[in-house]
Amino acid sequence: MPGLYIILEGIDGTGKSTVARLLAESLRAQGRDVVLTGEPSDSPCGRLIRERLADRKMKTTAQEWLGLFIADRRLHVDNVVKPALAAGKAVIQDRSLYSTLVYQGQMGIPEKEILARHEGWHPTPDLLVILDIAPRFGLARTVKRTKGIGQRWTRQKSQVYMFKDGDGPQTTEKLRFQQGLRKRYAKIKGENVLHLDVKEMRPEQVRDAIIVALKGHPIAL
Repeated sequence: MPGLYIILEGIDGTGKSTVARLLAESLRAQGRDVVLTGEPSDSPCGRLIRERLADRKMKTTAQEWLGLFIADRRLHVDNVVKPALAAGKAVIQDRSLYSTLVYQGQMGIPEKEILARHEGWHPTPDLLVILDIAPRFGLARTVKRTKGIGQRWTRQKSQVYMFKDGDGPQTTEKLRFQQGLRKRYAKIKGENVLHLDVKEMRPEQVRDAIIVALKGHPIAL
C-alpha cells in the first residue's frame, strides 16, 4: 500500500491537534499504519523554536524565523516524513511549510522566496486540510483550552479586546495579525486542498468530513 500524506493547517484555535489525533485513530482502525507528527518537531531546531516562541522578551526577525523553521523542517522531512511514506504509512502532520508561507508571509517575506527554499525536497501532500475559524473565536478557544474560561468578547475603552469572565486582554494588533493569516490561508487552492469552516463543527465532525474527502482519493483507504 502506498504512503499517504495528510497535512492539517489553520490559525490558532482551529483544533488541528485534536482532529489529527482523531483522524489517526480512525485510519488505524481501518488497518492503516499511521505516523502522527507535527511541526515544530522534536529536533534540536524544533526545541529552539519552541523556546523562542515561549520567551516573549526575545526578538526574532522574520528571516531568522524562516531559517529556524526550514532547518527543523528539513530534518523532520528527511528523518520522519519521507521514511514513513516510503514504508507505505499514512503520515498525519500538524503544521508544515504552509504555516511558514502564511506566518512568515504575513511578516513580510515574499511567497516566492519561501517556496524556493523548499523546492526539490519537500513532498506534496495527498490532502491539505485547512481548518477555518474567525480569529476572535480561535483566540477564545485557545484561552478556554488553557484556562477553562468563557469565550465571550467585550471591547474596552483602551481599544483592546478582553474576554469576559476574567481573562487578560488580547490586543487588536494580535487580532489583526490573525485576521491577516486567515486571509492568506483562504488563498491556498488546489485539487488536493480541503477548506473546512469549523466554527459550528465538533472535532468528530471535522474528522468525518476529512474521511469523506479521502474516500475519493485513489490511494487513501
